Formats: sequence, structure tokens, C-alpha cells
Amino acid sequence: MKIKIENVVNISIILLFSANSHAQDSINHHTVFPTSISIEYGMGNYSVKDEYISKEKYSGTLPGIKINWLRFHDKYGYHFSLEYGGSSNIENYNVSTTIYQFALNQGFLYPLPEFSLFSRAAYAFLGPSTELFFFYNNQNIAVSGFDYAQSLALLFSGGLNSLIILPLGNKLQVEGAVSMSILSLGFRLVDSEEEDVSPVNLLTFLSGTNAAFSLGLSYNLLDNFSTKLAYELHVTRISAWDPLLSASDNINISLAYKF
Repeated sequence: MKIKIENVVNISIILLFSANSHAQDSINHHTVFPTSISIEYGMGNYSVKDEYISKEKYSGTLPGIKINWLRFHDKYGYHFSLEYGGSSNIENYNVSTTIYQFALNQGFLYPLPEFSLFSRAAYAFLGPSTELFFFYNNQNIAVSGFDYAQSLALLFSGGLNSLIILPLGNKLQVEGAVSMSILSLGFRLVDSEEEDVSPVNLLTFLSGTNAAFSLGLSYNLLDNFSTKLAYELHVTRISAWDPLLSASDNINISLAYKF
């Protein structure tokens, strides 16, 4: 039986468009959500102005490590992260200080309507979060009392997490994320000898801000492994007591196991 070339071409075109259409239909919030456990390392510029200790700005590098857990349930995503950073080389001329930071963040991410970004389908998630953030500053100088060389701050916060994903192909996608505190119960070390203020206070977004923004490119190495290179900006601002302002801009690299 002879088969005409025109029929073969027509059948091939139909199969190609059918496969492509099926692939497009299979992309949704569930499939693009980065369900995984990952470990992330970051380093970059860091600066801090902690007026409990000094009105001068200290700067240096503050490397950090972060563990992320993300999972998509039937109608929403869940996010959990544990982050630690520390350095003893944060300096102002000949004076140095040691900084430790710790954060635990967890929250829910609900799908928003699909939209177009750079002529491509993009997927967004938004939801509430809770966070524990701890900051410790230990100046490397000899003093007679504990209070004058060490500073700390603690925030128990409720806020928002958001995630935007832009697929660029089967293996590549852009991922952007924003997290910020909205209302916090804050604790700050105070000078009880000179100030009659409580170390505990209720803080709004304006008086107790802890926020992070990241933008990265994720690539699937294998079926269950992916890697991501990202830029992250992290800002902490507490003004209810002696003002504290810190900022870091890091380059992060991570390895994720997808399940």
C-alpha cells in the first residue's frame, strides 16, 4: 500500500501541534511551583548602623547559609526556611564588630491569576507568613560592662510572602520572591540606667521592618535536581529604640532536590 508524502506531512504537523498544545496545557501553578528541599549559600556586601553601640556605619561581608522547604498541596503552597549568617569582620576603620543573624520564616502561598510577562505566561503566589528574626552585634573592643559593647534585637513578626515564576523552557525558569514583616512584637536591648523605656514593644511596618527581595534563574540539572543563581537584597530597620539599620546584597547559589 502506497502512502502519500502529503499525508505523512499532514499527520506529522497534527501530532506536533497536539503535543505542543498538551505541553502548554500541562503548565500551571502546581507544575511550576518549586516543590523541593534546598540548601543555599550566599555572600556579598553588608553594612550596619546600630546606634545602641555607635552612630558610625560598619561594613564588610556577611556570608550566610539557608535551608528551604517548599511543597504544593491541593490548592496552595507551603514555604519554610531557616537562615543563619555571621561574620567577625564587619569594620569601621580600625574598629571591628561581630554580627550574627538568624531567621526562621514559614508561610502559605496561594495562586493568583495567571498573567503575561514579556509575552510569556507567568505565575504568581501570595500569602501570609510568620517569622522569628534575631540580630546580635558584639563590638570587638575592651569595655567595663556588657551593655556597652553588645546589642541585640528580636522580632516575632506576621507578614507577607510572595513568589513569581516565569518559565523559559522545560529546564529553565526565572524566580522572584519578596517577604516582609507587617506587624511585629519586638525586643531590643536598652540602657536601663539612662532610658526609662521598655525593651518590648509592638512594631508596625514603619517602626520594625524586616524585608527581603530575591531574583534568580533556576535550571533543572536532572529530573530531581536543580540549581539556582540569585541576587538577594535584605533590609532590617528598627526605629522604636536606638535606631538599627542593616542592609545586605548577596549573590546566592543553591542546590535543590525536587520531589
